[in-house]
Amino acid sequence: MNIARSIGWMAAVIIVATLSTAIATERSEYVISAKIPGPGGAWDYAVVDNFDSRLYVAQGGVTALDLKSRVLTSALVPGGMTHGLAPLGDGSVAVADAATRTITVFNGATGKVAATIKTAGANPVGGVHALDALVLEPKTGLLAAVNGEAGLVVLADIKSQSVVGTIRIGGKPEFAAADGGGRIYINVEQDKSSEIVALDVPTRKVVGHIALRGCDGPTGLAYDRETSVLMSVCENGFAKFVQALSGAEIASLPVGKGADALLFDSRRRRAFVPSADAGTLTVIAVPVSGKIAIVQTLKTQKGTRLGAVDSATGTVYLPAAKFGPPVPPIPYPSVVPGTFVILVATPAR
Repeated sequence: MNIARSIGWMAAVIIVATLSTAIATERSEYVISAKIPGPGGAWDYAVVDNFDSRLYVAQGGVTALDLKSRVLTSALVPGGMTHGLAPLGDGSVAVADAATRTITVFNGATGKVAATIKTAGANPVGGVHALDALVLEPKTGLLAAVNGEAGLVVLADIKSQSVVGTIRIGGKPEFAAADGGGRIYINVEQDKSSEIVALDVPTRKVVGHIALRGCDGPTGLAYDRETSVLMSVCENGFAKFVQALSGAEIASLPVGKGADALLFDSRRRRAFVPSADAGTLTVIAVPVSGKIAIVQTLKTQKGTRLGAVDSATGTVYLPAAKFGPPVPPIPYPSVVPGTFVILVATPAR
């Protein structure tokens, strides 16, 4: 064999092998490493509380998963139509219930109820999303609960166990995220547009509107305190990244359709979008400086639309199930009994 040709051939092999390795590494940032079955039915939001390493899922009450032992406890807290969950920083957790329009504060380890805050007096419009997203605003210590039926944000004081104010924002609000300094941002679908509405909780005022161009049905939302970047996902298959202060869009990426959450791991600088329609988890690199880019599309399971990330380990938890026809009055597909599972996506080693 010609020596020059042989060397060239060997170099080409090395290059191809190197590229193949790089591609393989890029595609295996995360893997589905476990499936944890449970007896539960329909669910909504999930959250990880690093105080005691537990995952909580709103599931007709609250389901809890011990992240160390992986022991799952269904009906830790009873409820009707639970949605938003908010860790309070001391091992206690709050959950919003649309059926009763109440916010329940409970001990995360035992499920013992510490407080029940009734909101119906200041929050008169009922419905499936009469209390939906829930977030703790750290500066004031208030809980902000979103009524997606009425375009209303209810502010509740945990100590007095009472509603202390409301802010009307209109439209169809979805998820909320706090910046830690008094502001809360909420995804809102208006009649012909979508936006993120900024609220100043101390003054009870709307202080900003950030347009989400090309976004139909904004759902999940996350805020990065290090860069002041808001990350929003749209049901029509786009993830939007915008500067919170200026409203400038810095990235718009195609993701799977039907997402109901966007998760953010600030330690590893990764955002995650679980898609119900495609049955995928889009993994996005969000560097402090540099280009925001998709680094992996992980196959999950159709209908897997939301979840939570444990920033201590980088593990992503994704509730999933098989579905049947809707059971009125709930307009969404029903869960086939015995099929509920939590998919565990871990960083590849």
